[in-house]
Amino acid sequence: REKTFREDLLYRINTVEINLPPLRERKDDIPLLSGHYTALFGKKYNKPAIRLHSDAMKKLTAYTWPGNIRELKHIIERAVILAESSLLKPADFLLSQETTVAADADGYRMENVEKNTIVKALNKNRFNISRAAEELGWARTTLYRKMTKYGLS
Repeated sequence: REKTFREDLLYRINTVEINLPPLRERKDDIPLLSGHYTALFGKKYNKPAIRLHSDAMKKLTAYTWPGNIRELKHIIERAVILAESSLLKPADFLLSQETTVAADADGYRMENVEKNTIVKALNKNRFNISRAAEELGWARTTLYRKMTKYGLS
């Protein structure tokens, strides 16, 4: 728009243009992508055979996905990390629209959600900081800092 990019360079790199609609317009891709990420993160976090309940798949398919595939990836990773069984249920998926509704309805704040997630990870790993940090996808120093922030240390 600003004409600051060299046109000759644009034509050199613009050989193939791929138009990929947003995930909300490709609902049929959600089961395949969910299966891929569930297997990927199950392996990464040593939780083999993670499956999605049919109601969880309905919830994922009904969601509008404003963050596209990247949001789906992070939602599934969080669910796998925090899963207490090999079957992921609808309640295992906290979607951003629900967070907004919960904040308005119950006075929840993202700080409370983060603190509760940390407490859950610590309890699940019997306060083994290294394992809890790994499960949360954080460095140990990050977990220590957040524990201090929330008075958990």
